[in-house]
Amino acid sequence: MPTSPSIVTVTFNPAIDHTVFVERLTPGTVHRATRSHRQAGGKGVNVASMLALGGAKVAVAGFLGEDNPDIFEKHFRVHGLRDDFVRVAGETRTGIKIVDANVDETTDLNLPGAEPTAAQCERLTATLLKHARTGVWFVLAGSLPAGVSTGYVTSLIGALRRTGAKVAIDSSGPALAAAVEAGVDLAKPNVHELAELLGRPLPDFQSALDAARELRRTKIPNLVVSLGDEGALFLTPESELMAGAPPVKVVSTVGAGDSLLAGFLSGLTTGQSPVQCARLATVYAWSRLESLVSALPPPDVLAERLAAVTVQPLAAFKPSL
Repeated sequence: MPTSPSIVTVTFNPAIDHTVFVERLTPGTVHRATRSHRQAGGKGVNVASMLALGGAKVAVAGFLGEDNPDIFEKHFRVHGLRDDFVRVAGETRTGIKIVDANVDETTDLNLPGAEPTAAQCERLTATLLKHARTGVWFVLAGSLPAGVSTGYVTSLIGALRRTGAKVAIDSSGPALAAAVEAGVDLAKPNVHELAELLGRPLPDFQSALDAARELRRTKIPNLVVSLGDEGALFLTPESELMAGAPPVKVVSTVGAGDSLLAGFLSGLTTGQSPVQCARLATVYAWSRLESLVSALPPPDVLAERLAAVTVQPLAAFKPSL
């Protein structure tokens, strides 16, 4: 188990991901599932799992229900993740994902999570600050449960950054907006979250690019924007890159965006070039899309996939939209 993590992920509202597959989803009727799968989840847990598979030393933290921790504790042991979650009263929520095989669409039902007390929020801050120092990255990820305010997120970011640590945010809505205003070093919105953050529609590639450039110039030095089937934008102080989405046989979209962030951070924390960071991020997401669980291919396949990913400077990129 890692004793000195270089990356700490914080999942305020983790979930047991329960994915159910049906031939055709018809509301108001009885269905017979063709298969189902349950696993420990939540954005920060997903990011940490992929990072650990890539060789990083990672700690996981946040709030975990004390009534059903077994599935998470087993997951942490299997992936070699340091468990720094604060246990709170009640059960960790379940997120139900219904996959309609007929149209290849997923319907999400996200249940409410366990509610931490003010004292437990303070305990989480104290736990995180024990790891905080120059060079360590903290990934604040996912939604906020009742009991965790955006003010708490703002305060936590300030405390972490004062130690010299770096902070990344992967969230949406008020939590993302609060983190951006507090000042973070990296954000990974998708195009819908970016539109919500800036308060305007982004109907095409150029509008998404303009919005990303605006946000990077004014608020966040490093920005990864997922464009779904189009690929992803990678904007840093040194470069502006577009990585194309490779052809993938999608098994599940659960955790794909989290894996994109994990791959980018893996490259960033090991000193790889911006192009290599973009390639690694894309391959991590690619690998996750093809699996129900966090997984990376063998080194030779990983190398082949890295070589197959197209990364272009935005000046040379011609969008299909």
